[in-house]
Amino acid sequence: MFSDIWNMKPNEETMEASREEQRAAGLDRIQEKDFPYFRRLWKSIVIALLAASFIPMLLIGGGLYYYSVAIIREKTLEGLQQEVNAHRETVDAFLAEKKMDLKLLAANLGLERIISPGVLEKAFHSLQSQLPCFTDLGIIDDKGNHLAYVGPYDLLGRNYSDAEWFRSLQQREAYISDVFTGFRKEPHFIIAVKMAEENGFWIIRATVDAAYFDRFVANVRGRPAANAFLVNMEALLQTKPGAGAPSISPAELKTLRAESGIRLEERGKQILAMARLREVPWAIVAGFDSREIYRPLRNAKYLALYAFVLGGMLIVGTVLLTTNYLITRLERKRQSIRVLDQQLQHSSKIASSVHLASGIVQEMNDTLSNIDLVSSWLQDLSRRNLTKEENLQEMRESLAQIKQEVSRARKTTGKFVQATRRNVPVIRDVNLNDLLDEIIELLERELRFNKITVTRDYQDSLPLIRSDPSLLRQVFQNIVLNAVKAIRREGQITISSRGEGQGVTVLVADTGPGVPAEMKEKIFDPLYAARPDGTGLGLSIGAGILRKIGGRISVQSEPGQGAVFKVDLPAKFEPSKP
Repeated sequence: MFSDIWNMKPNEETMEASREEQRAAGLDRIQEKDFPYFRRLWKSIVIALLAASFIPMLLIGGGLYYYSVAIIREKTLEGLQQEVNAHRETVDAFLAEKKMDLKLLAANLGLERIISPGVLEKAFHSLQSQLPCFTDLGIIDDKGNHLAYVGPYDLLGRNYSDAEWFRSLQQREAYISDVFTGFRKEPHFIIAVKMAEENGFWIIRATVDAAYFDRFVANVRGRPAANAFLVNMEALLQTKPGAGAPSISPAELKTLRAESGIRLEERGKQILAMARLREVPWAIVAGFDSREIYRPLRNAKYLALYAFVLGGMLIVGTVLLTTNYLITRLERKRQSIRVLDQQLQHSSKIASSVHLASGIVQEMNDTLSNIDLVSSWLQDLSRRNLTKEENLQEMRESLAQIKQEVSRARKTTGKFVQATRRNVPVIRDVNLNDLLDEIIELLERELRFNKITVTRDYQDSLPLIRSDPSLLRQVFQNIVLNAVKAIRREGQITISSRGEGQGVTVLVADTGPGVPAEMKEKIFDPLYAARPDGTGLGLSIGAGILRKIGGRISVQSEPGQGAVFKVDLPAKFEPSKP
């Protein structure tokens, strides 16, 4: 079994885990610099809390944001449709009202009276007093002759039998023309109403003031950003558009119906609204500045952005303050635990040294007895003749013996004090063979009293390791004492050392009863004692020290065949760094 232990290779994952623990935990004052122990923990907590806060906020807030933006956009466009539709209804109502005004005027006056001198002029001024939208007013018979006229042009005597509007009235009662130039050579459009008579019909016709109608159409509920105008189904302008008006093609108007409502279309920085009029085959086209239309939407976006930024700052501040507070508390607890750990290590060292006390006391008693015996002999010599050479020689030998005993006592007490005092951790080169010899020499009387022999199987020229000798001394002293307690009386301890790769391995084998299989996993746990008189601290503290300095300890045992404790140590201990 002993050879098998030597052939065992350290588990790479375990060694790596040990090195990670060493780097994470460090060694109080052994470290070159006391870096924050919880720095990585702080980062992990902050990242986790920020992720737990921002991910739901982004998902939920983003969903609500896009939903709200879609709703606001929909409501904005819906409101725009309602405004354009209301304006369409207004234009339709205007045209229908003007047709009705002309029809009522013609019905009330009749043809004979309306062509009488001054009557048509009086009727024209009456219409203008209500709404100054007409340029002229005329009466035409069923042959197209101009019977009466009020206006700025000389149109009496003109015949309109070949005019399109006149031919259209043959089949209908009222007509609103497209914009045309006609006899006056200026763009205008007319509203004509046919009045039936027994022997034919006559027509009352009015020309709409183009400038007035342009202003009326362009004003969409007072929106300064709107640019509204009228086109016919061939996309020819019927009113004068403003600057930057969008262009319309006939293809876009073919599918436009009065019943289809308002059609909206975004073109760059403009929103184009189109609707078919009911009174005349025209379409109203309105262009709106999208920046003005979407101003409430932009305000909502800015508000959401401000809320997100402020909420994010609040979350980050809360996370940082809370985490800093918790980590500070943990750091203080860690410092307290480190102090307690050092005290526990020292207490364990004192407890293990108690087993040496009886041997040390006995050895000191033997030394004092020898000194007492020699001093009594010197007193006897002092009563003799000191001038004789033989008496002087005996006195010299006695004094040398006293000096030797005092030196032995000083050496013994020095080793005991070194084993029990609180040492300041120091990293230096350590020869493990010499350190193991010191431990065996310190335990020599305990071993001799229990009739336990120690076999040294050291590798010659064992590589030096760089570590803390006081901690290593405590580890191996606990392991050897554990072997002594396991053997009790009459047994053998074999201590071997070998250079292994980038470190050194030490085996401590005993001929005790061994470690049961169910105890192997627990033997290094704190306060777990395999014997009734044990404290459960020696091996656990040793394992903790080894983890801190980058080493590890394991045990191999078969019941009744003793136990072998294997300690792997790195060639160089490096203090942990962030």
